[in-house]
Amino acid sequence: MAALPWTRALLCLAVLLHSRTPASAQDEAVLQERVQEFSSAIAQPDPAVTQGPEAESVLVNSNVPSSVPEIQEGPLDGTLLQCSTLEVGMPCLTDEGTAKPEMGPDKPEEQQNSSLEGEEEAGRGCNEDLPPEKMRMIAEAMLKFTVDLVREVELEKQQDNLFLSPLSITLALAHLALGAANHTEKALLEMLHLEKVPCLHQALSQVHRQLDKAMLSVAARLYLQKGFQVKEKFLEDSERFYKAKPALLSGNGEEDLAAINNWVKEATRGQIPKILSELPVNVAMILLNAVHFQGFWKTKFDPELTEPGMFYLDDEFAVSVEMMKAPKYALSWYNLDSLEVQVARFPFKGNMSFVAIVPNHFERNVSQLLSDLCQACHFSDFPKERPTMVKMPKLHLQDQLELNQAISQLGLGELFSSPDFRRIAEGPLFVSSIWHHSALELAETGVEASAATSVVMSRSLSTFILNQPFVFLILDDTTGIPLFFGSIRNPNPSAPKQRKEQEELPDKQDLAHNTIPK
Repeated sequence: MAALPWTRALLCLAVLLHSRTPASAQDEAVLQERVQEFSSAIAQPDPAVTQGPEAESVLVNSNVPSSVPEIQEGPLDGTLLQCSTLEVGMPCLTDEGTAKPEMGPDKPEEQQNSSLEGEEEAGRGCNEDLPPEKMRMIAEAMLKFTVDLVREVELEKQQDNLFLSPLSITLALAHLALGAANHTEKALLEMLHLEKVPCLHQALSQVHRQLDKAMLSVAARLYLQKGFQVKEKFLEDSERFYKAKPALLSGNGEEDLAAINNWVKEATRGQIPKILSELPVNVAMILLNAVHFQGFWKTKFDPELTEPGMFYLDDEFAVSVEMMKAPKYALSWYNLDSLEVQVARFPFKGNMSFVAIVPNHFERNVSQLLSDLCQACHFSDFPKERPTMVKMPKLHLQDQLELNQAISQLGLGELFSSPDFRRIAEGPLFVSSIWHHSALELAETGVEASAATSVVMSRSLSTFILNQPFVFLILDDTTGIPLFFGSIRNPNPSAPKQRKEQEELPDKQDLAHNTIPK
């Protein structure tokens, strides 16, 4: 059976050189030797990380060991993926500057990187299993960051739909913080709401290990330009905490580009056939981060019941969509009158869920809605499942976002001008661009599971129909980590808008005719 939905996310960080001092042949030989040592030192690779061709970037990718539907290559415009790409939700970072660090032991630094203090000492607290309270801190931080980021992206972008991966973006920026110091590191962690998490990088590494590897996988990789003298400690910590193995670029642009794209294609099992169309000029380092998710519905939709339906965009217009249908879906959902929304949980097989949030009003601000729900803690307290007549539109989303402005508005403008990345290399480095490329497909097929034991039977069926704008989160049920976020205003943008009569619109007093039996 095919597994649906699936999502993918990629992040790339490219460090560029302004006026590079040519490295000696001896320096390059040392760098090559160190990269080989790091690569050969890993005797037991993490089972959640898919190995692939080496290239000049760091790619974090999650793959699932099962069949995945093919992505159309056409919509993936290579010109938007110049630096990095995130499919289903992650950004691309590019930094530029001169790099003159010594290979071998790092030079002493004037100030300590606070997020590394615990990890460097390898103290007992950083080696223990992640306690539930720290996991909750990280999950809450990711949700807060999601609210902040969505707010800024909404202000900047005027588009029907939005889709991104809070997990992927957080991991990528936290990895960047690994090489930051002083105010840059502090600002990064504050933006991510992770500044109070002790042993942060160790904790994020444990988060990765605790997520359900049957549905989600994460991988990372660093690509280094010949002559770029990256600090050895940064390479060690990148591998230790983010499983980002280093690889050396050959200096041949076409070969390096092919190697990077081939690694991405293999790491995502063909879901992202191409991430870069060209390498940035004077690139020194590229960091790629990708997350891939593939979920099996706990209760599947019968493809034979899928039929055309209407999705109401606002009070005046609607579009035709393919609407999946299940007459007796085991669904947990409720009305939240205080926020004027309805919330439903569609479980996947395993410990993850698709949580749909439907505002009663078309004009509801998405980021404010998400913020209100986070504060009310309404993502975990669901009632028991009941047999429900469900209709849900099929979705096939692809989103490409440049996040420079959003990140700047969140207080990180210095990343693009004068950041402190002394833990990566000596000399000025800066981020030139952040790209997030995401994709999602939602369809009928899934793994059919016995839900009878968890369904509360009633004399009448409830109904839940997603036929107007809604928001969704894909959450890990055990940790509460938000893997993906989406805002759907038009599930079929290519379809012509149809003007509807007032009597054909959803009843505002009984949204989309969704009802819970007494």
